[in-house]
Amino acid sequence: MLTSAEAVSLKDNDKLLLYIHIGKCGGTSVWRAINASPKLQYEFQRIERVHVLQAPILAKCKYLIVIRNPIKRALSAFNWRYKLVVESAIQKNRFDGEYDVLTKYQTLNNMAENLYQNGELDKAVANEFRLIHHLKEDIAFYIGELLNDLKMEQIYGVLATESLNEDIENVLGVTITWKMFENSSSTISEKKYLSDIAYLNLKKFLSKDYAAIKKLLKLSNSTNSKEHTLLS
Repeated sequence: MLTSAEAVSLKDNDKLLLYIHIGKCGGTSVWRAINASPKLQYEFQRIERVHVLQAPILAKCKYLIVIRNPIKRALSAFNWRYKLVVESAIQKNRFDGEYDVLTKYQTLNNMAENLYQNGELDKAVANEFRLIHHLKEDIAFYIGELLNDLKMEQIYGVLATESLNEDIENVLGVTITWKMFENSSSTISEKKYLSDIAYLNLKKFLSKDYAAIKKLLKLSNSTNSKEHTLLS
């Protein structure tokens, strides 16, 4: 996994592939597929994974990006962090303030319903939202600035969590079906519930994520069906 220091010193060329692993998008499965792909090993001399780090902006290299519907991603991230920080306490003290926020709200629905008061963003709740790992590092964090300079010919592929096995096969040439959504299947229904108010608040709060996805899909000429799923 690429570090900040290594990102600065990258040698830019068309034989370099940067895999932008946006957290909670099934990215670990994609990384396994990348390493199992003869197609990628043949086409590129160097493949680097960018995770919990803003995408380096280069002019010649290729980019492989995995994305997900922003609200579904946020729900997955909240529940995953709750599991690690509160339920198992494995990472209880990893990030300052995260445990307190997770125990305060219990579910993403409770937090999302409080994001706006009388139509105005509650800055205190917004700051608490950003104390949660993977919610702080949102989709716009990873690719927002990159999209200002990214050229169409630099996009090697865009994979979506919602169609991941199909995308892995089409883009990477790997037909193995990876296990996905394991965490979701073990999450109780209460933690996956979002009220209409919570959904609308999240749609508004995550507007930069939606804008980034829309811009990326347009740049990569992705299908309308994928756009509908990702932008709902």
